[in-house]
Amino acid sequence: MTRLLAALLLTLAPWPARGEEPTGPASQPVYRSVVTTRRPLARDRTGSAALVDGARLRRSPRFSFLEALSVEAADLFVTARGAGIHGVASGASGAIHVRGLGGSPNTQVLVVQDGVPDVQGIFGHPIPDAYVPALVDEVLLVKGGDSVLYGSNAMGGVIVIRSRWRGAEGLTVESDTGYGSYATARESAVLLGRRGGWDVAGAVSALKTDGHRAGAGGSSLVGQLAVRRRMTGALSLTLRNRVARLDGADPGPVSHPSPGHWYRVWRDNLSLGLALHGARLRLDATPYLNVGVHRLYDGFYSRDYSGGVRLESSARPLRRLRLLLGFATELADGLVENHLSGEVSPVEPLTSYSLYGQLAARLLDAPPLTLILGGRALQTSLADLVLLYKAGLRWDLPRGLRLHSRLARNVRLPTIRELYLPFPTANPDLEPELALCWDIGASFVSEHLEVSLTGFRTAAENLIKYFGAWPSAEVVNIDRYVAWGFEGKVRLARLGPAALPASLTVAAGWQDVGRYSRQNPEARLSWTLAVGRRLGAHFFGGTLGGEWVGGLYMANYRRDPLDDVFFMDMSLRYRYRSPVRELSIEPYLLLRNILDRPYAYIAGYAMPGFNALLGLKVGI
Repeated sequence: MTRLLAALLLTLAPWPARGEEPTGPASQPVYRSVVTTRRPLARDRTGSAALVDGARLRRSPRFSFLEALSVEAADLFVTARGAGIHGVASGASGAIHVRGLGGSPNTQVLVVQDGVPDVQGIFGHPIPDAYVPALVDEVLLVKGGDSVLYGSNAMGGVIVIRSRWRGAEGLTVESDTGYGSYATARESAVLLGRRGGWDVAGAVSALKTDGHRAGAGGSSLVGQLAVRRRMTGALSLTLRNRVARLDGADPGPVSHPSPGHWYRVWRDNLSLGLALHGARLRLDATPYLNVGVHRLYDGFYSRDYSGGVRLESSARPLRRLRLLLGFATELADGLVENHLSGEVSPVEPLTSYSLYGQLAARLLDAPPLTLILGGRALQTSLADLVLLYKAGLRWDLPRGLRLHSRLARNVRLPTIRELYLPFPTANPDLEPELALCWDIGASFVSEHLEVSLTGFRTAAENLIKYFGAWPSAEVVNIDRYVAWGFEGKVRLARLGPAALPASLTVAAGWQDVGRYSRQNPEARLSWTLAVGRRLGAHFFGGTLGGEWVGGLYMANYRRDPLDDVFFMDMSLRYRYRSPVRELSIEPYLLLRNILDRPYAYIAGYAMPGFNALLGLKVGI
């Protein structure tokens, strides 16, 4: 038995494989997320996606992790309401929209962190304040969803987060402290270590603010810890835990303020990862459990549980083929009651089981032409078997030109809230939402220029919508919904004189979302101009960026329009990095809404005027 195991591990040990695609740019060797090499986050490269480095998000002057991510893609829209946390319940922001799908409570856009879906069991959505940017390595935004690989909720899009590890022996400690307008204080601390076969990655992120108006303040405290044991060159065991505590209030619209509408949230995400990774075969097993407690001012109290197991294998049986097979099972359950009246709402657990697979075939080597085929069979406790599929092509032409197209059928299962809870109403006969997402695009990459343009169409059926107001409200499936549009991005690198190089990134998008236009902007434009100069151990840099959003509505059928959003931000940074030891000191200044323009993403929730935050980042 010992010899058999040794032979298997030797077979799985990584070695250069003929025809293997590069795993990442050579300029990013510091933090690696697998045992031996940096594994690409994108497992299907035929769709439209955006890969963003975590350090870029940490340097953003935007208020939150999701807002910083929205700068990188014009078809990703995230609502905001101020300088504090996004919050929960009515009046919350952080709603994620991708190509006409998503929104509050974000059940049509899935967030996956380190292989684990981040889902609140009763309401079926992530908590937008529960992420630690200081520990983020990379983020992949999969536009148009991918339920074949990720399951339910991966309907309009998927946000895939990978956390950092230290790539070499030693210890790294980082601290980022800031203080600014509205008595806003934030602190994050990171510990990354590697010794022998052990790795540790931990972080604490804290934020406290009075807010720019009464009731807009709040606090968040998020802690994250991961420990990994590399038992051989191919086998590893990882334990992860993330705990989040949020305290805040819904300030209400300025016309009817309600600063006493407080909430308190506690969440714990625990997962175990067993990985056997080689160049020819990869095996992953990930059991996980998400637990949360929510309390509101009106007596609402809930405990929710969502957990499951994901098993996945990826093999290269032939040089031109890569086969991925997986099994997933998930459970959501909880308790809901009113602590003031003692009333308990009936809740029934939801379960699902699914088998899925994906085949990637290299049809041509020169120039490379790749075909992706995938399918998933999903069985739930609510409905009959749901069959999902996708097909995509990617053609890497000479001189940096690339063509791609993908068609995917995605799903979103009804949540416990929609099925059973009277907030304001429920319907136990709801059917799963389905969407057929198609896109086609082209991109060009050269030393100084990157250009991409994508057209998309989303056709959905059985969307779950609320109509009316309590006590006559109802929640039902609607027949059909169609959204289509275009999005593109241009990046100019190393502009200007060699003594002061600059880069300019512009992302723009337009869409027609039909009747269901609530919080789905018609057009969006964002830009960032970055300038930096390195002088030995010293770096001087800054960015100037902004956003314009047009055609934003507070109700469907293009009713209750909002004024166009326009603002500009600025950041200034100086960094000293010791040439003889691992020491870096980086003071920075973030200037937000430098034109002091009034604007709002949510009616009655005005965003702050000009404000600033001064910070210091230290790493050893």
